[in-house]
Amino acid sequence: MDQKIAKEDEFFHQHNQKLIEERRKKIDAKRAEEEKELRKNTHWMKCPKCGHDMEEVNIENILVDKCTECEGLFFDRDEVDTLIEVRGK
Repeated sequence: MDQKIAKEDEFFHQHNQKLIEERRKKIDAKRAEEEKELRKNTHWMKCPKCGHDMEEVNIENILVDKCTECEGLFFDRDEVDTLIEVRGK
């Protein structure tokens, strides 16, 4: 009888551990996603030079980021090449 109870206790212990582990993974994934979103929102469209807000401006039909404070222009990947191509033609 004691063996049966011990096996049953072991089964429920393992089952509970599995449920706890699955729940912990879900919580960790949610926490990581929230942290990623917070980092994005903290730095999104902020000037890398002075930290102020940036706005998109149209130069030769290319949207580039311009700081509202220091007026620095910042290009995303390939935007400079596209601008050089357009200006060269």
